[in-house]
Amino acid sequence: MIYIFHGDNLEASRHALNSTLDQIKNQAILRLDQKQIEVEKINLFLNSNDLFGQAKSIYLGNYFSLTKPIFEKITKLINASKIDVYIWQDKALTMTQLKSFPQAKINLFRADNLLYSCLNTIKPKNLALFLSQYDKIIDKGLYDLFLYLLKGNIRRQLQTYSQFNPDNLKKIYLQLIELDYQNKTGQLSIPKEIALKRILINLLK
Repeated sequence: MIYIFHGDNLEASRHALNSTLDQIKNQAILRLDQKQIEVEKINLFLNSNDLFGQAKSIYLGNYFSLTKPIFEKITKLINASKIDVYIWQDKALTMTQLKSFPQAKINLFRADNLLYSCLNTIKPKNLALFLSQYDKIIDKGLYDLFLYLLKGNIRRQLQTYSQFNPDNLKKIYLQLIELDYQNKTGQLSIPKEIALKRILINLLK
């Protein structure tokens, strides 16, 4: 059976995936994230005999981000096998992508609409409206997911079009990366929510 966990609510999809994997007992599990996924590794795992006769399962992280040739080869192997495969993707997949596994059990996790509402307020001279939305984001405990979506949003603007000055936007993007790093390494001297607010105030004022 193929199980697919996807959507822009990464926290919820990860939690559901990990809860499912934690319930697997007495099985050999091959766990591979995108950069580790190789045709040879999966083929060897599928065709090797387990010394203890255990059942097998495979976990593949960000599988749909693989290059097309590798994706197609591994998909063919997976569809021809009889083992359980658990796939996690850090975004919502399209119907076309999901057709690669027509018999899969699909688990979609959507982000709160408030997140997108807040992202849409990030425009020049729109500080007051942004702050009212941002406070709601923080009250609902959505900081981590908001920061993830925010970085992706700004990255796309840097690659395409933005209402902001490109140099200023790039500076803000680098500050977001540094904020995330300092938060994860315990170097922040103020709450992360306040630090993020200050960065965005500088962008919007």
